[in-house]
Amino acid sequence: MELIAALFSASGVWLTAQRRMIGWPISLLATLFYGTVFFQAHLYADTVLQGVFSIAILYGWALWAREKRAGLHLPESLPTLPADELPARPLAAGRAMLEAGFFLILSVFWVLALRRWSDDPTPLLDGGLSGASLLAQLWTARRYRVSWLLWSAIDVIYTGLFINRSLTITALLYAGYTGLGLYGYWKWKR
Repeated sequence: MELIAALFSASGVWLTAQRRMIGWPISLLATLFYGTVFFQAHLYADTVLQGVFSIAILYGWALWAREKRAGLHLPESLPTLPADELPARPLAAGRAMLEAGFFLILSVFWVLALRRWSDDPTPLLDGGLSGASLLAQLWTARRYRVSWLLWSAIDVIYTGLFINRSLTITALLYAGYTGLGLYGYWKWKR
């Protein structure tokens, strides 16, 4: 199950970095597989996170589809974009700080809930990474370039967490995600 989840997840991230619509349904399938893997590993915040990611993926998929239908994928400044790609956007500093603050508060509540109601051995790390991942997912759905840098930072820490939880395939996947995040940033910046 972990290998299948990793393959779907890596494919979805790669296609999203390419700004391809097909990345969304593939990523949605990956959340279903990883939800099961994380539950079995007692990573409850990450289990719930997969459910939330499913909702965020549906949001991103719908947003990209709506903007593609509206013709926002071929602005005059980007006449050479392939028909399936949508342009990336910069993120204003004020918006970034406001949204990061909101997800920091969400993470604190998540950590407190994990400490109180679960046997999660690393509630601070699990809850904090989950909150940061939600922020990165939101920024990806809105096509903010900086989302990829945030994903890379998150993935470095997740790699260590998954090594600690004996999820070797997932740790390797997240180590690869670090590079994919840097690639996605470069690709979206072009």
